[in-house]
Formats: sequence, structure tokens, C-alpha cells
Amino acid sequence: MPPPFAVLALFAALLPSGAAAQHDGHGPHPEHTPQRAAAGAGVMAGGVHEHGLAVLRVVLDGGALEIELATPLDTLVGFEHAPRTAAQRAALQVAERGLRDGAALFGLPEAAGCALMAVSLASPWLQSEDRADAGGAAHVQAGDGDHGELVAGYRFQCARPQALDALQLRLFELFPRLRAVRAEWASARGQGAAKLTRGQARLAL
Repeated sequence: MPPPFAVLALFAALLPSGAAAQHDGHGPHPEHTPQRAAAGAGVMAGGVHEHGLAVLRVVLDGGALEIELATPLDTLVGFEHAPRTAAQRAALQVAERGLRDGAALFGLPEAAGCALMAVSLASPWLQSEDRADAGGAAHVQAGDGDHGELVAGYRFQCARPQALDALQLRLFELFPRLRAVRAEWASARGQGAAKLTRGQARLAL
């Protein structure tokens, strides 16, 4: 699949002309580059490393649906350092298995006919981390101190993208420490943003 954060380029391309540059009123955002993006969820969330929160970006380009998720590892497993015990290693393995099941994490309308094509995970402490390319641009470093983060990318191919009007996020069921998700989406129809919670986990597209 495209490297993690390739969805950022798609996201910017689908925004109205100048919208991305006006994000903060100071021109193009520096984190919209692979080098800055590879720092993980802290950058995607505007430089704030906040436990219990995640950032979700969804881009529909024709029949290709690209989804990216970024969050501190603490939100998923309760710690951000390298696993030190058997229980912590097991927690990482359980989280990784759950994150790789993109079809279960994202509820999509059956009418859209979407099939999961690829999954990519990047984090400093995963047992089996995906690298997007030979240069390892997608590799997420541990960062400052113990602020370990995870970035996950998902690619779906949808036979009838016109029927893709919503996404049901099931992350809250898998990760009880997750409190909220800042979601952004873009497609040829437009773009939008929403805050998703356990009680409101449906993202209208």
C-alpha cells in the first residue's frame, strides 16, 4: 500500500484550493511532509501528545478509501516504553492483532462493496513493524523520552464508492482507554471534521 502518511497528500489534494494552507493562517503546514509526519500522532494532532486521544484521517479518492490512525501507545496498551514484562509483550501482541483487522475496526456500508486491500503499522515497540519503503521513511521513532506512538494505515477498494456515506469506528470497543478521536475526511464531494466518542462513533462522509 502507499506509505503511511501518503493519505496526507491525498487529503491536501482533495481540499479546496488554498484550504490546507489556511489551516493556521501561516501558510502550508510543516507537518504535511513525510519527514515531519513520521514523528507520529503528536504531529498529526497539532503537536500535542495526549493520552486517551487519537487522530483519524479518511480520504476517498474514486474507489480507493485510505484511512490513517495515529495515537499514543498508552491509549492502546497503557504504556509507551519498550515492553518490560510478559504481560506487556502480550498486550502489544493483542493490540497488533486487533489493529490489523481493518475490516472489523471500520464498519463500512455493505452497499459500497469495500474490500480491505492492505494494512500498515508503524511504532517503535511493535513485534513486527511494517516498513513502507526501502528507505524506511514510514518508520516511527520512539521520539522524546518515552512518548511512543503508533501510526496505522488502511487501504480499502470500494466497488460502489457513491454508497460510502458513513464509517462506524469500532476502536472504542477494542481499546477501553480511548476516550475520543479527532476525525477529518475528504473526498470529491467535500470535506469535514468531527469528534468521535464511545457514544457517537459514526463518522458521516
